[in-house]
Amino acid sequence: MLDWVVALAQAGGTTLVTAMAGDAWQGVRDAFGGLLGRGDADGENRALARLDAAAATVAQASAQDDDAVLGQVAGQWQTRLQDFLEEYPEAREQLEGLIEQARSQVPEERAVQVTQAISHSTVKGNAIQVGTVRGDFTVGSGPS
Repeated sequence: MLDWVVALAQAGGTTLVTAMAGDAWQGVRDAFGGLLGRGDADGENRALARLDAAAATVAQASAQDDDAVLGQVAGQWQTRLQDFLEEYPEAREQLEGLIEQARSQVPEERAVQVTQAISHSTVKGNAIQVGTVRGDFTVGSGPS
């Protein structure tokens, strides 16, 4: 699997969970539903239903301060987004834009600073991060 796919899917899963717990969720939901539906009304409706189910789980977990459940939801969306990017790699820039847009709608006090570098490695299993990443976001090959 390509490093950029893993990194971007991980950022997407984390961003979705953070947005689900916030006030800007409806706009983020609609944008991600449109992306995942790829112009197909049935596909968009399926994506929106999955997003709504995840948002309900996140709301309940947030009320109970259950970080493990939040991590599970982020991991599930990471997997979905990895699958999506493997099937539609041309959606990379659009997903990057949606992630950045969603992050800009989360209040600064809810942001989490995370630094991660993946380089020349094999990723096995899931790495789960929950929170919003602020600042520079670069996916792709770094300096050689």
